Amino acid sequence: MLTKRKSGEASRAKHQAVVAGLPQTLDRRSFLRRSGLVAGGLAAAGSLRLGAVREAKAAGSSAVGPETVIRKNICTHCSVGCTVTAEVVNGVWVGQEPSWASPINRGTHCAKGAAIRELVHGERRLKYPMKIVNGEWQRISWEQAIDEISEKLKVIREKNGADSVYWLGSAKFTNEAAYLFRKLGAFWGTNNVDHQARICHSTTVAGVANTWGYGAQTNSYNDIRNAKTMIILGGNPAE
Repeated sequence: MLTKRKSGEASRAKHQAVVAGLPQTLDRRSFLRRSGLVAGGLAAAGSLRLGAVREAKAAGSSAVGPETVIRKNICTHCSVGCTVTAEVVNGVWVGQEPSWASPINRGTHCAKGAAIRELVHGERRLKYPMKIVNGEWQRISWEQAIDEISEKLKVIREKNGADSVYWLGSAKFTNEAAYLFRKLGAFWGTNNVDHQARICHSTTVAGVANTWGYGAQTNSYNDIRNAKTMIILGGNPAE
């Protein structure tokens, strides 16, 4: 139903209709304006040439400008080692892209890899040593933290022996860091050294060993991609 634009009844009737769930009224000017927009849109669509609409493509780096520095590193979430392209402005990691030139991830990221920048700028990230003093966390220096931890370790060793300490390595260790960590345990005087990744993937090791006869992978990820494989979706394999 068309109503006059200046009619006060039109506005009230519109709100009442919305509340009651009834069809809304439309004034004469709004009707003409909307009709004009529809007609203009159809005319614009008709004027498009066949080549005017193109496939969307990646625009490259999300951060642009002469101050942007591109740095490449390796994602630390798992053993695949995907390349991460970091976009740094004034020393701040402002964006990232998966590396298209990487032979590992080839321009892709998993959900963890796509969020790896949040580990650097996350509010919950621990950036310096903290100690509970009088029931509250307080920041201390690295020198104080190392001195206090080493003194407590010496007391434990003198009282209970070297085997009383269990050294557990981080899954984020590189090969070199894992080697040095193992050396630290040896100089401490114990063989109680383990790696978090072995504990985390203990069930995987058992499953792979029962399936393939060996509890670890013996080939590289590139071998998997380049291998000639047959996928059986179901039914009779001979069919």
